Amino acid sequence: MKKINRWLVFVLSGTFLMAGSTVVYAIDEATIKRGEQMYMALTCFACHGKEGKGMVRRRDRKNKKTGKWKYRKGDPMPGFESYPKLAGQNSKYLFTQMNDIFDGRRTNGLSAAMLGIKIMVDSTAKEGDLQAIADYLSQVK
Repeated sequence: MKKINRWLVFVLSGTFLMAGSTVVYAIDEATIKRGEQMYMALTCFACHGKEGKGMVRRRDRKNKKTGKWKYRKGDPMPGFESYPKLAGQNSKYLFTQMNDIFDGRRTNGLSAAMLGIKIMVDSTAKEGDLQAIADYLSQVK
């Protein structure tokens, strides 16, 4: 019985240690602010929405004649349904995806639309700005 209890304690303690080993790093406010500024300056909001939450309707609208809903608040705007919502995504994932799109490694979906701003990114963004954008978007709830 003692052998089983020791083994169980050993396995459970190892499980808790592995579960607690996730690396979380704090993002400073200056980086988040810089990311928000660059998100707006590089016109990312034009397709992904003001805070990366997607291009969605801001209010409900009913048809005046029929009284039926034309659309509801939060519904995607026509033409923007396929653009991903970026808010709350993992920072490392967002940064990797941006780099893959700009380097031509990712060419699926609407990634070609992002190549339209590549000139602006190359001329405006400094070292670390794409990471700052990714950090900002990961903090948006």
